[in-house]
Amino acid sequence: MSDSIPKSPVSDPAEEPHRAVGRLIKLTLNSLVRAVDQRVQPLGLTAMQWQPLLMLSKGVDTVAMLAREVEVNCGAMTRMLDRLEEKQLVRRRRNATDRRVVHLELTERGRTVVEEMMPIVNDELQRHLRGFTAQETATLIRYLERIVQNGAQQDQMP
Repeated sequence: MSDSIPKSPVSDPAEEPHRAVGRLIKLTLNSLVRAVDQRVQPLGLTAMQWQPLLMLSKGVDTVAMLAREVEVNCGAMTRMLDRLEEKQLVRRRRNATDRRVVHLELTERGRTVVEEMMPIVNDELQRHLRGFTAQETATLIRYLERIVQNGAQQDQMP
């Protein structure tokens, strides 16, 4: 009997390792987002509305920052914010010194929805990490942080 890690049903051993890592990260993110999307529908949120609410609750407060965090263009984010504003979950306010900057904030109703949504997000994260020890989870986090840092260093290169 071997102690080796079992073959992954989603990665191709012939695939170059760096491509397999990127593919698995993407599959993991897609699975997590899809699961949360399904579970937040009873809160009246569509597939792409919960992510901006989550980012707003974490302190992101401008359209440009929010668009970057959610990885959509500013036009798409503006349309999303229109819908969230119609649902009375988000409020926009112009910056007093620079009218071009629009600050965003959760309304009371928006904060309530985020409070209801967070256990769902946390539950799905836990479900995806089922079977991992605390040490394995900490190691995974360190590895992913290194990947992010490596990418940030690349972004800073001329």
